[in-house]
Amino acid sequence: MRVDPRIYAAWLTSALVLLTPAAWAVEVVVTVHPLALLVDELAGDRAQVHVLVPPGASPHAFAPRPSDLVRTARADLFLQVGGGLDDWAGRLAQTAGDDIVVVSLLDLLGHEQAEHDHRVRHDVEADPHVWLDPIEVRDEVAPALATLLIATDPEGEAHYRARLSQLHGDLTRLDAEVRTSLAGDARSYVAFHNAWRHFAARYGLEELAVVQEAAGEQPTPRELANLVRDARAAGLRAILIEPQLDPRLAQTLGREFGGKTILVDPLGDPHDPERSTYGGLVRFNAR
Repeated sequence: MRVDPRIYAAWLTSALVLLTPAAWAVEVVVTVHPLALLVDELAGDRAQVHVLVPPGASPHAFAPRPSDLVRTARADLFLQVGGGLDDWAGRLAQTAGDDIVVVSLLDLLGHEQAEHDHRVRHDVEADPHVWLDPIEVRDEVAPALATLLIATDPEGEAHYRARLSQLHGDLTRLDAEVRTSLAGDARSYVAFHNAWRHFAARYGLEELAVVQEAAGEQPTPRELANLVRDARAAGLRAILIEPQLDPRLAQTLGREFGGKTILVDPLGDPHDPERSTYGGLVRFNAR
């Protein structure tokens, strides 16, 4: 009987994963790279972290592979973002079995219910990219993740708390650096994707328009015409694009209002030194 080589390769990869001895205290599977960056900051060598969505891919359209299911099934902790960013993760976790702890970051932070809190703006809370605000990471995300890691690996509590304290200082300094770099007069921006509302709210930037409010959602001709009109009126010279999304529509719009495209990245890339760490990613986007 002839075996499909793709099936054999997936089986071999799965078998090697299962036979490899663990040298860490916690095995964590995350959906996107920023979650891995933050877990690495807090856990160091106590955790093995595997990212499901590869660099350059959109988490909205990702389809897990058989090897992803195997990794998820053997993990201690499965961390997704939630908020519509990675809805497929829930189905993957259900398939993986009952032994794994499955956590949504936004549920962990209470943001799924935040629209009922008058102290927060709904348009910001509708954006799941909470990690793009270093102070939100310092004060909310990192402490919540540290608590989660301690619950999963109680023997490492002192280790996690020490790294959380170090990260707190690093993020305070990062925030001051970003504020300095964004101290110019230009405060408005047009983005292809609504990933920047937490970052903008922290640093006093104004989102003039977003081309694609939801993944795969195409704006109407009238919406595009209004965007071009507003961009011209505001004197904008650029439109923000992302490596995970097709830039052609943004490039066309930029030509219409006399602006160029500028690459920003909400997810990062482990193969690019500028975007392979959390601090590096924030600095890249601020520049």
